[in-house]
Amino acid sequence: MSSRAGGGGDVHNSPTAHGDHSIAANDIRNVIIRWVLHPSARWLPLLLACAAVVAAGARWPDGPARQYVLWGVLTGLSLLAAAARVLDRRPRDALVVGVLSLVSVLATVGGWLTFQQVVAHGEIDVTGQVRSEGRQPLDDGAHRALTLRLDAPALAEPRDALRLTLAIADHDPAGPTCLPDTRATLSLLTSGAAQPTEVRPGGTADFSLGARAGAVRIGVVLHTARGCRMDVRATGAVLHDR
Repeated sequence: MSSRAGGGGDVHNSPTAHGDHSIAANDIRNVIIRWVLHPSARWLPLLLACAAVVAAGARWPDGPARQYVLWGVLTGLSLLAAAARVLDRRPRDALVVGVLSLVSVLATVGGWLTFQQVVAHGEIDVTGQVRSEGRQPLDDGAHRALTLRLDAPALAEPRDALRLTLAIADHDPAGPTCLPDTRATLSLLTSGAAQPTEVRPGGTADFSLGARAGAVRIGVVLHTARGCRMDVRATGAVLHDR
């Protein structure tokens, strides 16, 4: 639609896209501000943070504490920001309220994603599930070998490597020690194949497990001085991804 004014050119009267977008953006901003400032909204970030903590506790995969540090920091930040939002009962500054809510929600989401990464790829302590097959004490003669075994329940969460720490102690603590002359050869027994690793008492070996199996068997062969009798046990067994 057009009109002519004073013999000049046509004057077009039509709304501009820029003006419509500006009005819509202002409306959205006002709705968000009203929602953030609403008394009932102050509880939502705290409820979300608490729900994430409860869900994490229900699925806790165990393992070393160091792998939960980032999750703990983000979770603590989300709870602190959410608590500050709840305690601020006279929110006059929409920016402060909005920042507290946003920080809490983002920290909750980041903490949850970090926790899921630990669940999928974190270390799992299975020391208590290692079974020993064979007669002890071991010596450097007829009784020098045994097998350490992890069965299916310990391998429920798939990981591609096993870190095993072996304790070797004198069977008779009151006698002369044989530890300086003692070592053990560890082999991962899988389909007849062996990956030998030699360790000293208290030493650690890391085995690549490859494809997921129903059980893991580690062969242990003791090397010690003649007449020595030793006790062997696993003091650490951790499944992990390389």
